[in-house]
Amino acid sequence: MSNRIQIIEEILHAFHTIRNITKTKAASLGHQNHITHSQWFVLTIIEHFKKTSIKHIAESMEMSSSAATQLVDGLVQNGYVTRQEDPNDRRSVQIEISPKGKKYIVTTKERRIVEMAEIFDALTDKELEEFVQLFKKITSKFSNKKS
Repeated sequence: MSNRIQIIEEILHAFHTIRNITKTKAASLGHQNHITHSQWFVLTIIEHFKKTSIKHIAESMEMSSSAATQLVDGLVQNGYVTRQEDPNDRRSVQIEISPKGKKYIVTTKERRIVEMAEIFDALTDKELEEFVQLFKKITSKFSNKKS
């Protein structure tokens, strides 16, 4: 096995370990208002676009409209998002984040930053900057393909 493959296996193991650490921390916090990972993505999509449709959410998440509707229904039931009739097209419904949803996003982002800061305390500031640059290099390769 080549050295590059061994290094990639080490990276995969490190990613898995970080994922387990963050999942364990999230579980230990015991949020009673916890939402699923998929619902979190829906919230971030809506946050980005301010108002959006089920169709747009489904396309963004590469899923069926019925699956997106189920995710949104759970968020509506928990008070994180609201449905508003589009004044320009009564057949269309716009989804937007409620004040409770906005508060949840802020507190969740703050909590995640604290969790990740603890993980990345192992790196110096210079190493962390290099890490970010390497990640940007990797992700830019894929974001350029979508354009």
